[in-house]
Amino acid sequence: MKTTTILITSLMLLTSLTMYAQRGRGNRNVAYNNNYQSCINKIPDLTQDQIQKITALENAHKAEIDQLRNSRRSTRDESIKTDIRQKMLNARDAHRDQVKALLTPEQQKIYETLPGNNGRNRQYPAARSNSNRAGRSGRNVRF
Repeated sequence: MKTTTILITSLMLLTSLTMYAQRGRGNRNVAYNNNYQSCINKIPDLTQDQIQKITALENAHKAEIDQLRNSRRSTRDESIKTDIRQKMLNARDAHRDQVKALLTPEQQKIYETLPGNNGRNRQYPAARSNSNRAGRSGRNVRF
């Protein structure tokens, strides 16, 4: 009786632990999900001309990125994937510069503080110390 109870309890415990290991990827691809909100909803005092131009730029950028993403997914060659990824980063930076050029200096300050423009995809120097790197929890993690 004790052996059966211990086996059932340990089996239930193991099953429940594996469920926690199956978390999703989090909120990494926010810009490409269905809840995507354009910067035109967050920047105040946009003119109709600015809204139309930014919308046209966003549509063209999304089409370009989708094409690059599909070509990146269709290959297994890592050097080609790296090249396509660099093209995607260059297209992103060019798009941000084009949108920023349409804005007034006050609007540009607000645009720079938006979540997708500030700390995301930041390039760090290669010689960075690993001892003080903060993890997802905000605590220092040692590698």
